[in-house]
Amino acid sequence: MAPLACAVANFIAALVLVIVLAPATPLVADVAERERYISENLMLYRAGWAVWMVAAITLLWCYAWWRGRVKAPRRAVMIAAVGIAADLTAETMLIVAGADAYARIAPLAFFLTGAIANGLYTIAGIQLTLAMQLGPRERAYAAFMWSAGLMLSLGAIIGAPLVTAIASALLFAFFCPWCVWLWWRLR
Repeated sequence: MAPLACAVANFIAALVLVIVLAPATPLVADVAERERYISENLMLYRAGWAVWMVAAITLLWCYAWWRGRVKAPRRAVMIAAVGIAADLTAETMLIVAGADAYARIAPLAFFLTGAIANGLYTIAGIQLTLAMQLGPRERAYAAFMWSAGLMLSLGAIIGAPLVTAIASALLFAFFCPWCVWLWWRLR
């Protein structure tokens, strides 16, 4: 159940990012324009980040389920747990700040969620993947998926929002089906 919940929650979160949150992200270069969007759509904006919090929680649940099935090292889930702490901190900062303190907290919040949380989720996912017996196709798929995760983190580290956005799209396009496949393969 955990991988399916993770797939659904992360698919919904990716849609929310595109439909609701994108105008309030660094993809929009003008911070004042982002603040205007947030103030005009505050409840929707806050709900959007809440959806991402649920997605993070289901990810940790999925990783714990996955680790138990493949007997991966416990450190993989511990790494993901540190990632979720960074993620939930960032998303809480964005929710609480709204438009009023957005300019002050956004750089740190997006660094925490994009670079730190996603980077740790990716490292944990790689560890879990390496603990599995995979054929060449599955391993290539996973390598591409986790490469997108690393690229997302790199984009956040160097402050390249377009790189982060493209890598996010690729990561979620591959990760959500991966979760369904995990459920089918390891149930």
